[in-house]
Amino acid sequence: MTGQTHPASHGRLRARTTAGKLALGTLAVLVLSLAAALGASAHRSAGTINAAVIAPFSGPAANLGKFISLSCYAAAEQVNGAGGVLGNQLGCTTVDDTGDPADAVPAVARALATSNISFASGLETNTAAVTVPLMNDAKVPFFTAAGLPAFDKTADQYFWRITPSDAQNGAAYAVWAKLKKYKSAAIVLQSNAGNDTAGPGIIRALKSLGIKITIKIDIPGEAASYASVVSRVKAKNPAVIITATDPQTAATFFSQYKQLNNGKVPPLITATASLTPDFFDAMTKVLGASFVTSNISLVGYHVAPSSAAFAAYKAGLASSSHVSPSDAKVVSGIGVIAGLYDGDIIMALAMTAANSSKGSDFNKFIPKVTTAGKGKVVVHTYAAGLAALKAKKQIDYVGTGGQIHFNQYHNSAGNFSATAFNTDGSPRLLSVFGAGLIANALK
Repeated sequence: MTGQTHPASHGRLRARTTAGKLALGTLAVLVLSLAAALGASAHRSAGTINAAVIAPFSGPAANLGKFISLSCYAAAEQVNGAGGVLGNQLGCTTVDDTGDPADAVPAVARALATSNISFASGLETNTAAVTVPLMNDAKVPFFTAAGLPAFDKTADQYFWRITPSDAQNGAAYAVWAKLKKYKSAAIVLQSNAGNDTAGPGIIRALKSLGIKITIKIDIPGEAASYASVVSRVKAKNPAVIITATDPQTAATFFSQYKQLNNGKVPPLITATASLTPDFFDAMTKVLGASFVTSNISLVGYHVAPSSAAFAAYKAGLASSSHVSPSDAKVVSGIGVIAGLYDGDIIMALAMTAANSSKGSDFNKFIPKVTTAGKGKVVVHTYAAGLAALKAKKQIDYVGTGGQIHFNQYHNSAGNFSATAFNTDGSPRLLSVFGAGLIANALK
């Protein structure tokens, strides 16, 4: 997404000042009052369950919102194809938070007041600090794409997350470096909120795993030149570079690295969110197809492409009129989007199990339909889960990332994987490694 914020950085912005946070807190109180006052006028379209996708759909991170919304459209295809939820069709309502907390608060409050939202997804890192309290206070269950470690031990009862925190993602880069037997690593991250919280995880895990950190540096996005920074990094002679930037920033930085280092660039470890045509094309242009397909490892939340749940996800993407074939190809390789799809399916199954679309009723059924247990029917699709529930069976939904294990804080990190590019830009799985390795690296 040259010229736009890239999923690898999740469109994340730098933290606001304390004064700004206080102002946003006051605004949140005001709009919550507005939502309560207007709540009586909220309505749902006849025969429709409204799922809100809260994400940036305008501004520099608009592509992130578009990709997040595709998870809902895919889930709606699967749910509605099986007959809907409690006799209603599932519809996806987009809520544009612009990636800015000041815009997100009134946008979400307005949606809560007027759209009769049953559940939500998205709530990414840029705005989660203000959108999560709004949704939780409104008793609307939601699955979040936010990786902020602050939610690792949250008390918000309507919060759910089945993808890793930023700290865990950061540690996963280090674990892969260890598995590849690299002895030293440079850390080069684009300045944004997501990388700000991933950075400590990378550093902590590298130190724990005995990998020397040659240099850790943050760079601004889309600068005209990084020559001075490149000189500092290459002078330390790292065995690998752990990096997370948008495509344009990566292309500029590593083309200059190649120029200043006699045509050589160390292997790179970056985020699976960079499994996009924009990143592939930008890096191929400056480093060549051979390097991009052989020396870039993309690490993140693992989804199982051969699973029945993933097949249903891909089928939902393919059949939705809201999803182009090119976009379907992109998001199928981004674990966090598949995780949000699982979240939407789980919500629909929880509503069915509770026989209610009211958040305070079905929220407690979310772990009930995702926890393994004796006598439970294991299901991988909404249709299979619906059939089992209608037959008065208890179910365990196993999603695109495998078995879900919610802890007391409603978090389930799942497994991790390393992926590479094929010559056509499609993903190629290199390895899968468990959350236990990440936890040990963060000790």
